[in-house]
Amino acid sequence: MLTSLADAADSPARARELADVLALRARQDPVFARALDTWRREADALDGTSTGAGDVRNEISGGTFQGAVVQARDINGPLHFDALRASCDP
Repeated sequence: MLTSLADAADSPARARELADVLALRARQDPVFARALDTWRREADALDGTSTGAGDVRNEISGGTFQGAVVQARDINGPLHFDALRASCDP
């Protein structure tokens, strides 16, 4: 199963399957659960990364804004504004 997960690393459904497998194993094996928790805390502490649940508050106020705006929590992959800029220009 893990091999097939690697084949579709960008798939939310596959990510959910992996999370389910890890959660099941953690419920069955306390040593694995502690190791997984340690790994998770270390991953959360990495600079510039975010994992797991979290609240995000995006706010734009106090003036006139022109152009594209992105409000997001975690962005994985490129983000391009060139095509948006052409469609937003008057």
